[in-house]
Amino acid sequence: MKKLGGMKMNRKQMEYFIEVYRCGNIQTAADHLYVARQGLSRAMRSLEEELGQPLFTRTPRGIIPTDYAAALLPHVQRMLDEYQSIESMKSLATHSKSVVTIFALDHVFSYLGAQFLQDFHAAHPSIILSIVDTTDDDAMEGLLTKRCHFAIVTAPFDQTRFQGDVLFFSRYCARLSAHHPLAEKSRITYTDLDGQMIISKGRAYHCFRHNIDKHILLLGLKIEILAETADESLIVDLLRHNPAINLGYDYAAVMNRQPDIVMRELGDGKDMGQEVCLIQNKTVILTEAARTFRQFLLDWLKKTRKDRIIW
Repeated sequence: MKKLGGMKMNRKQMEYFIEVYRCGNIQTAADHLYVARQGLSRAMRSLEEELGQPLFTRTPRGIIPTDYAAALLPHVQRMLDEYQSIESMKSLATHSKSVVTIFALDHVFSYLGAQFLQDFHAAHPSIILSIVDTTDDDAMEGLLTKRCHFAIVTAPFDQTRFQGDVLFFSRYCARLSAHHPLAEKSRITYTDLDGQMIISKGRAYHCFRHNIDKHILLLGLKIEILAETADESLIVDLLRHNPAINLGYDYAAVMNRQPDIVMRELGDGKDMGQEVCLIQNKTVILTEAARTFRQFLLDWLKKTRKDRIIW
């Protein structure tokens, strides 16, 4: 049972509420849940009584969620996700192999390449790497909530909570069509971006906030944001068909080189990149499998020279 405010909500109530909210119709939700319409209606009325708030407004054409239900939905979804994560962990616990979970910035493992995973598996076949691409903030939150063993994020990070190792230094990079007027420059400064159309990973990422907020918006430069996305194929397509400039890290850019798209250093030469680090929660003792992964990754980067990004 999970507590929500002053009440307890069980998993069945969560599933019922979410399905009714999604369907907007009791009968349709009942069919999806394989329960009787009357039983589902009673469950919703009982939940409303426990909460002391109406969840849905009944109309001849169906039901409409109240504002309270709309506010409640993300909390219920998060609790249900927790239940499902626990069940997944229980099933994985019966697996004969050890699992090391890494929450990593988008494309870091794509930069390392399939060879890293093949080499690691060959050396340690009893360890499974479970990799989740995410943002810096979500990766660190995963460490704090103990949903992963490691996070791969950009520095700086809170050294009172985390400790880690530098994997490589990634320079800020601008990508643009070879036909763009700024493509003739060897380096693109932030003032060059004034009046330009921009594509970037998005405000959920430190790179975006560092570049857009600190170096562009706070200086009064004007930009037009065409899109915020981490999808590499979409970025390339947008660059080809729009006079846009992509701002990001060079580790993502070098793995997807295109003959009609050029890479240029971004910045004024003083603050042109960030360290990408493997970090862990200081309060958590690593498993033997996690320690094995960490050492293998650090050794492999030096051996393959992936600790330096070559343009």
